[in-house]
Amino acid sequence: LHLRTFAVTCLSEDCGIVEWVPNTESFRSLTSRAYNPQAASYSVKRRGKRIGNFGDASLKKNFEHCQNFFFKNGDLTAAANLFEVHFLNSFPPLFYWWFVQNFMDPHAWYEARTNFTTSAAVWSAVGHVIGLGDRHSENLLIDTSTGGCVHVDFDCIFDKGLTLPKPEIIPFRLTPNMIDAFGPVGADGIYTDSLKTSMSVLRDNRDTLLSVLEPFLKDPIIDWKKNKGRQGSTDTGVRDTKQARRSMKVIDERLRGIYNLRNPNLKKIQRTDQVAVDHDEDMTRMIPLSV
Repeated sequence: LHLRTFAVTCLSEDCGIVEWVPNTESFRSLTSRAYNPQAASYSVKRRGKRIGNFGDASLKKNFEHCQNFFFKNGDLTAAANLFEVHFLNSFPPLFYWWFVQNFMDPHAWYEARTNFTTSAAVWSAVGHVIGLGDRHSENLLIDTSTGGCVHVDFDCIFDKGLTLPKPEIIPFRLTPNMIDAFGPVGADGIYTDSLKTSMSVLRDNRDTLLSVLEPFLKDPIIDWKKNKGRQGSTDTGVRDTKQARRSMKVIDERLRGIYNLRNPNLKKIQRTDQVAVDHDEDMTRMIPLSV
């Protein structure tokens, strides 16, 4: 198990040089080009081109319609069911076929699929611990020669995703297309074992990891503020230090085995689907995620 890294040189607060990562393409790009040869020639289920088109007005409208059922109506059950109708049934996952079509040798295919599964698990563990958000399909790269995952764009870190207008309350990104590529057992086989191993390694090396993150407390480049409008405040430095220490405490708790990811909308949105708030953890199992 390992993470593929790349060098980044910071030149200023909003400028830097990033090392080129060869042989990689975005998850969105590969999914868009993938196709299922078993589907009918003119069926939308045959190709992933449309589901990867961010400019498709119809898909955007349907997606916002699903979101509004929860954000405006408080009906999470209806939102999940509507998402299944509009997206999962109409555009079933097909990333499995990309591996079949690009790694023709059986051994190469299995090795690439395994590399994708294990690297996805490692990134899931690390991303959860450090609060890495904004994991859309353009920020997840795939090594086309080995099948391994490479994540990029780490601006939304330390749980900044929880402060977005529509908070990211998932610990990591695990979509139907990703699970489709894991193989017949989905997330229950190699992925789960690799995820457990990754979390064990991180927890066993908690002190080392925290010592690496400690310099971020004093780093002037890191923006700890939740509100940009606070920059003019005279006590910004004090507040930033408190926010930094709070973020470090969150990471420390996760390395100790404490699940402390909190939904900021928990008390803001009144549930109307007759499901108790205490059952939210069970409800997350029925909420599918997009590509």
